Amino acid sequence: MPLRCMNYDTQEYLRQARAIQKKNEKAEDYRNASERLGRIRSTDRLFPVYTVCLYHGIEPWDGPLYLSDMMNFEKEDAFRRIFRDYPVILIRADEPMDYGAFRTSLRELLAVLPFRKDRREMRRFIGEQEAYRKLDRETLEAIAVMTDNRQLLENAEEYRNEKGEYDMYEEMGSFFMDGVEEGMEKGREEGREEGIRAMILDNLENGSSREQIGRKLEKYFGMSEKGASEYLEHFLQEEGCLSIT
Repeated sequence: MPLRCMNYDTQEYLRQARAIQKKNEKAEDYRNASERLGRIRSTDRLFPVYTVCLYHGIEPWDGPLYLSDMMNFEKEDAFRRIFRDYPVILIRADEPMDYGAFRTSLRELLAVLPFRKDRREMRRFIGEQEAYRKLDRETLEAIAVMTDNRQLLENAEEYRNEKGEYDMYEEMGSFFMDGVEEGMEKGREEGREEGIRAMILDNLENGSSREQIGRKLEKYFGMSEKGASEYLEHFLQEEGCLSIT
């Protein structure tokens, strides 16, 4: 990514320079031969470019952050100190960041992404932010897709006010007790084990595969991939459902 971002920036600066040269060729307004040769006047300026990399993966970012991270420097490189590094402006959706400088609804989208693995914590977070009580439709849809939370869209119109804004906090509360979420809440209040078993049985009745159920155990109950697999295997043996694929 450092190399790609550097190339994006360079290409944009070259595009601006070519536009200036084309304009100057038409105007023929040069002060000396040097400006005419380069077709750029000493007073011409470029607009600064800021290429931002958005990482929206769930696993921690493990890529390079600087061009120097990609270099194969020799141990006794006498020119190492004059190497011109190039950093990545990285926005990481896998960990909380301060998005206060953002002026659009992209701020609400990015801020909620770190909570994708914990719906309960997500609901707590948005309950503390007034902006999530008046989202526009596009932002709500983007959050639903990016957080794999499509239930947000099913009854969205019930939580739209007269201004056309959507209350995500109230909407999440409406389905938080449905389906798997109900199993989660029940597991916390009456015993986590009972909630998990209820979820598995419900999915078995609906014809879900072993892989699908395993992913839900990871996603909604915070289990590791190995832990979910072992738990499901033990449960299936108890219930006599060894044929599930």
